[in-house]
Amino acid sequence: MKRNRHNYFKEDIRRILILYAIIPVALLTLVCLGIIRGTLTYQTEKMNQDDNASIITDVETTVASYMQLAEELAAQHEFFVEEMDADKRVKVFEEIYSLANTLDRRASLYVLDHELSPVISATKELPEFMSGTHYKNWGVFKLMNDNPEDVALKLISSEEGKDYRLVIGKSISTGNEIQGYVLFVMDNLQFQVSIAGLSSNTVITDSYGWVYVTNNYQFMNTLNRFDLNTEPPYTYVNSNHTKVYVTSTPIFDDRLIVHSISAIEGQNTIFRYILFILLFVFTLLIFIVLFSSKRIAARKTQDLYVILDAFERIRAGDLNTYVKITGNDEFAAVSESWNLMLDSLKQQIETNREMADLVAAAQCKQLTSQFNPHFLYNTLENIRFMCKMDPKSAERMVFNLSTLLHYSIANMGEEVALKEDICYTENYLSILKYRFGQSFQYEMNIPQQLETCIIPKLILQPMIENSIKHGFAGKSCLTVKISGHIEQGKLFLTCEDDGAGMSRETLDEIQQLLVHSSNKTNHSGLYNIHRRVQLRYGEEYGIEIGSTEGTGTRLQVTMPVRYSG
Repeated sequence: MKRNRHNYFKEDIRRILILYAIIPVALLTLVCLGIIRGTLTYQTEKMNQDDNASIITDVETTVASYMQLAEELAAQHEFFVEEMDADKRVKVFEEIYSLANTLDRRASLYVLDHELSPVISATKELPEFMSGTHYKNWGVFKLMNDNPEDVALKLISSEEGKDYRLVIGKSISTGNEIQGYVLFVMDNLQFQVSIAGLSSNTVITDSYGWVYVTNNYQFMNTLNRFDLNTEPPYTYVNSNHTKVYVTSTPIFDDRLIVHSISAIEGQNTIFRYILFILLFVFTLLIFIVLFSSKRIAARKTQDLYVILDAFERIRAGDLNTYVKITGNDEFAAVSESWNLMLDSLKQQIETNREMADLVAAAQCKQLTSQFNPHFLYNTLENIRFMCKMDPKSAERMVFNLSTLLHYSIANMGEEVALKEDICYTENYLSILKYRFGQSFQYEMNIPQQLETCIIPKLILQPMIENSIKHGFAGKSCLTVKISGHIEQGKLFLTCEDDGAGMSRETLDEIQQLLVHSSNKTNHSGLYNIHRRVQLRYGEEYGIEIGSTEGTGTRLQVTMPVRYSG
């Protein structure tokens, strides 16, 4: 009957499986397609921009170095004041060769006077654009004449007109008079190897589109000019019905432009293949979900019925109702958590029962467990003696003892504020002071901000009693120091004495006692504290004891920090 009542849930699960399997997969497919598309686009653009930055660094380093050398040579006016002997020529060419070897880029040097007659020439014959005075007011010479302070940069076509050379020129002038020109001519072979190793197609042009060097001539028209209309820095354009990504970066004040071009048709092809594969997987998944949803729903509801039956038995009070579900799904995890919960619940019930028994025993036997007969006997004897010698002190001693006894047996709850426990502990210390006189000294160092902390009742007195019990053995004087502090969310109360200490055997016996759940020894005071603290706050809390024979004993109890309202 129970299964029939829940049959509707089986169909709900099946509908949910179909609905929430198909929709997330469809969304996931779209997201994956977007990620793949974005990744392919990002890789293409990044590769393109990295190639562009790489060749720009190469060109800028090379051209800037030769521009600087041109300025240095132009500053040497002795080219025209003195006759250039062989040593001076060698010195000039050594400087050029040193730069060329450093950059692995070579340029031909030409030094001309103001009539364009050669003073130094790297070749037997001057290039065509340098020969004849009619070139003096044209091309690169016009740039040097118009701006004698600047280094000219211009592309000049070769004699055959098939390619271009980069010309770096600087006028040599004194005042407003131009005495000559320093020119470096660099053919496009100097950068051909560099751009050949790039993944992107690379074209270096001037501002008019004349091509200096390229590794793909399909982007040049019949006039040897760059044929793509781009807007720097990045853009997509169509080239011969093929979409490409272009990075165009001007350098040297727009006198040169470096274009990096990457075709994206390949990534579109890859994207289409991935799209077809994902669509196929998505369609296949729909058929699998439709086929398996009914069987999955039946199996899942079967596990649910097992858990519902367990709930019914727990409601009837059967705490041994364990659930066993095999598998690796969520219901198996629920069954495991259920079983752990039952174990924890039963353990907590047992712990609470033990806690209640221990508290009851502590309340009923506090006089015998906390104050041993010797303490009471000696205290009463001191009171009897002091009634004759010092009635006022005897009266005070009786008051302290009665107050302490009342606090021990009063049913005021298991936990009190630390300030309240300190107050009654000082009564106990006063009694000890009357009893032992100058042989007993104590110090109480509890910061005021700790006084509102909540602790179990009568937690300090057994620690002091332990110091009295073991400290006076063979010692005439004893000092007990009580302190407290908070560290990392924990409250630490310490009782330390300079008494006789404990033997190694006694210390080991007490330490072994503290790790057991039962006590069959006469060390009831320390065990009572340790067990009460652990049952109330957990295994990580309790008493730690350290003692050295002849030096003293140190007791420290650790509790969580909790404050009174």
